[in-house]
Amino acid sequence: MSPYKISGVERRKLKKELSELKYFVKMFWHFEDIDRVYGGGLTDKECDDLIEEKNKEIEKLESLLNEPSDQIVRDFKLNELGI
Repeated sequence: MSPYKISGVERRKLKKELSELKYFVKMFWHFEDIDRVYGGGLTDKECDDLIEEKNKEIEKLESLLNEPSDQIVRDFKLNELGI
């Protein structure tokens, strides 16, 4: 039994999406600087908004992936009560 609410194939898909989002945020300014050198790119405000949006998505996915299974929560509560 998995200690997390989401497991299996669905968990792997979400972890891959999380990894891709983290890579996007990490490498964003590198690619944005290249775009600006060649005369393109976004404004600073657009960049900040995009990074903020991606960071919110990362937080949402991390909280979803860290949610414990119902059995783990039940065992923890019973343990607290001394049962």
